[in-house]
Amino acid sequence: MDTTTIIAAVVLLAALSLLIFMMRRKLTHGSSCCGTHEASERKIKVADKKISNYSYHYEVKIGQMVCSNCATRVENAFNKNDGIYAKVDLENKRAIVHAKRELGRNDVAQFMNGLPYVIKDFNDIKL
Repeated sequence: MDTTTIIAAVVLLAALSLLIFMMRRKLTHGSSCCGTHEASERKIKVADKKISNYSYHYEVKIGQMVCSNCATRVENAFNKNDGIYAKVDLENKRAIVHAKRELGRNDVAQFMNGLPYVIKDFNDIKL
């Protein structure tokens, strides 16, 4: 065997080993849109899910949400606050937020502070 053949075999073996490692890791740990292998986000439980108990309702259009973990992070950002109940519609890139007090765009921005998502629009809605 010449040197070129040996080098080619070593490179091929290394590439195959890397591919097997990556596939095994993905099957074992899953993957997210963020390029990391992480467990699913845990949802924060909302004590009051009865929408009729909320006086204010908003639609928040949110950019840069890609996966269910993104949606859960956004829901959690709202739902960790008393008097707020939010559900994310990932397909339409929006959150429907129910509140027991009036909210403004600045409140929503404060709730989402530190998250890598963009508030594209904020509107009152009637239910």
